[in-house]
Amino acid sequence: MIQVGKLFQKVPYYVRDLECEYKIIHDIEEIVDEFLSNYMMTTADLYSVFSNNRDSSTNLHLVFNDGAMPKISIHPDFEHDVFDITFEELKDSKNKTTKVNSLMFIEEFQNRKEEALAKTFDEIMGCDGEELFISLKQEKLDMFNPSSPNFDHRVNLITKKELILEVCRLFDISSTRLYTQLNPNIVKHVCKDLNITYKALAKEIGYKPDTINKAASLGKVSEQLFKAINMYLENLRLKEFLKDFDVMKSTLKKILD
Repeated sequence: MIQVGKLFQKVPYYVRDLECEYKIIHDIEEIVDEFLSNYMMTTADLYSVFSNNRDSSTNLHLVFNDGAMPKISIHPDFEHDVFDITFEELKDSKNKTTKVNSLMFIEEFQNRKEEALAKTFDEIMGCDGEELFISLKQEKLDMFNPSSPNFDHRVNLITKKELILEVCRLFDISSTRLYTQLNPNIVKHVCKDLNITYKALAKEIGYKPDTINKAASLGKVSEQLFKAINMYLENLRLKEFLKDFDVMKSTLKKILD
């Protein structure tokens, strides 16, 4: 969470991702004030406000001081025409609204000791209450570049697919969009992410340029070609690892000398 200001000049306002659009403080103050008025509460009862702006720029989570929320009048189905609002007391309560967001997936994977998967969801995933999706902008989605963290994220999402589907069923969330994003036209995206031509890719994997051009234009990739491209990517990944290892070894040698 990244603090971007204070509401009412005292309540911390956090967002999840500075690179994603988020509502300005004035707009947030208006909707929070409406929420507080609805339940006869004041800003003194409010501990912090968080916008999970990677899922939706209008998703807000309100945290209240322990004991501040009325026991009778408040209820977990507060609705607003524009904003999706969840809320809880500062203590470990379970009175959040039931709309699912990506933070719930992160918490679930952490509970299952799947820290790598939790990290992947924290860094690139979004959820709008109905489906999972990769929330990074297209120009930053370099999933086929072995030197990018997103390469490992993609591998993680594919190898852990069964676990992710299990949690999706638990939360009643669709994963169709996610796995469509993870399996685009591999020829086009590999060349884009590595900044190479179709001809260069053909040479690297031992295929005729015409075959690669056809696969890119039609989006039809044979199983053999798919495996050849993935083997090429794994080799690049190994080279990156060995390069990092050499740097680490050289640094260590300098320290010891």
